[in-house]
Amino acid sequence: MVQEKSDIAVVGTKGQIVIPQHFRKELAIIPNTKVILYRKDDKLVLAKLSIPPLEELRELFSEIDQQNKAKNKPAEQEILDEIQAYRRLKPVTKGA
Repeated sequence: MVQEKSDIAVVGTKGQIVIPQHFRKELAIIPNTKVILYRKDDKLVLAKLSIPPLEELRELFSEIDQQNKAKNKPAEQEILDEIQAYRRLKPVTKGA
């Protein structure tokens, strides 16, 4: 079940907002924690940005690489042939 709480924060002269301490503790927000802001109409929502660990990202990219290896990629000569065919069809313009 989602817990909903609210609190009031004040915008300082430099445009900074201090996140109330109880929210920082509950969400484990420490200095240099990344947050993301969403704006919808006159509402502003702040959310803690969770960045996956580097090893998790490596595994994900490895999976993507494996999936792409299974797909047929065009050979270099096929690409060159397509370029030449396009150039033959394209009208020649002077000064371009």
